[in-house]
Amino acid sequence: MLSKDEIYSSLTHFGLEEIDAKIYVGLLQMSSVTVGTMAQKLNVDRGKAYRSLNKLRNIGVISTTFSNPTIINAVKPSEALTNVIQKKEDEIIILQKLARPLIENLKNYEKNTVPTDISSFSIIQGRSNIYTRIGKLIQESTNKIFIITTSEDLMRMYHTSIPDKIYNKVNSGGDIKIVTNECDTKMMEIIEQLGTLDVRIGKLPSKSRMIVESKRQLIMSGAMKESMDLNDEVDSIMYTNSAEMVENMFSLCTHLWKKSKPMKAILSH
Repeated sequence: MLSKDEIYSSLTHFGLEEIDAKIYVGLLQMSSVTVGTMAQKLNVDRGKAYRSLNKLRNIGVISTTFSNPTIINAVKPSEALTNVIQKKEDEIIILQKLARPLIENLKNYEKNTVPTDISSFSIIQGRSNIYTRIGKLIQESTNKIFIITTSEDLMRMYHTSIPDKIYNKVNSGGDIKIVTNECDTKMMEIIEQLGTLDVRIGKLPSKSRMIVESKRQLIMSGAMKESMDLNDEVDSIMYTNSAEMVENMFSLCTHLWKKSKPMKAILSH
C-alpha cells in the first residue's frame, strides 16, 4: 500500500499539485463537508483552499453544492481519475488538430541551414522529461539499442509509455537489449513485461543509466536516487550524437551484455 506522500506524488501526474492532492485525499476521508471545516481539519489556508477547490471542480475531481454554506464532496477515485484522463485526451486531440496547420505556417519562418557534422550535446533535467526523451529515442531508432540501467529505474520506466514503445519497436523488427542488476523474482517478472525478451542480469559499473543506439545517439546519467518518484527534478541526463562517444559506450554495453546472464534462465531455476 502506498503512503500518503507516494499517493500525492502519483497524483501530480494527473495535474494535482501537493495542496490539491492533500485536499482531495482529505475529502475522501471526510465525505460531505463545508469549505471552512475542510480547511480547518486539513490545516489549509482558506484562500488557497478556494483556489484549489475551483481547480479540482473544473477537472472533475470534486463536486460542490449551490447552497450556503457550500458543501464539498470528493468524486469517487475511479470516476475522478477517468475524468482527468478524458480531459487530457481531449486536450491532445485539440493540440493535434492545431499542430497540422501551425507546422506549415511556422515553416515560413524557418531559416534554411546547411547540415553540419558537428556533434551536439544537451542536458535534460527532471525525471518525467528524461523518460519522455528515452521514449523518443526508442521510437525514432533504426539501429540496435542497449538499455543499461538499474532494476529500480526499469521499474519506474514500467509506469511510463516506454514499455509500449519498446514493444512496438521490437514487433516491427527492432533490436532492443536490456542489462540490469540482480533483483528479486517479483521485480524480474515486472521487468519481463517491458516489451523485449532480450533481458540479462549482470554487474553494472555504477547506479547510473546508459541508453545507446548504435552509430546514432546516446543518453547517459550519473548516479540516480532509488525513489519511485517519477517527478524527481534532480535527476538529469546528457544526450549526444557524438560518434566517438556513441561508439565507445556501445562497445562497453556490448561487453556488459556478453558478461551478463539471461534473465529467463535465472527465473526458470
